[in-house]
Amino acid sequence: MDLTGHSTDYIVDASFPEAMRGFVRRGQLRWPGLYVYGEPLAADWRLPEVADDDYAGIVTFSSGQEMEDFWEENGYALDASGQGPYSVFYRLHPLPLSAATVTGVRAGSEEAEAAVEGTALLMSRYYAVSLVTPDDPAADPFSRSVVAEFADSFGSPG
Repeated sequence: MDLTGHSTDYIVDASFPEAMRGFVRRGQLRWPGLYVYGEPLAADWRLPEVADDDYAGIVTFSSGQEMEDFWEENGYALDASGQGPYSVFYRLHPLPLSAATVTGVRAGSEEAEAAVEGTALLMSRYYAVSLVTPDDPAADPFSRSVVAEFADSFGSPG
């Protein structure tokens, strides 16, 4: 299958596995018959541990077998209902990450944003994550809602 969708990329902290559990629960609210990894969602789903190689992990999401079949034929695309499959690619980086200046902060309050804006970033380990949706979230309401649900899974204000 070709990667035909739109990638929204993130650097996330060690809360990623638990946030993914929340993201999966949100997906199940969207689609009660949620498929993860091409199969019906397991009741005890947890993010599998990954090795330290490129995008060692992937979690795929669809509404069911019909969307799985659509995906196989059309790739990441919107179906007639305006919805489509999406995936999360991730890689754990056990090495430090730093940035000289943090900008574009959204922290839920002006005070919290002011406290972080312009500061340096230091992380001991992190996940590089790509959320692949059927279309550009700036143009497509379904893809935008998936991106918002992903951010909400981290308790993000937006």
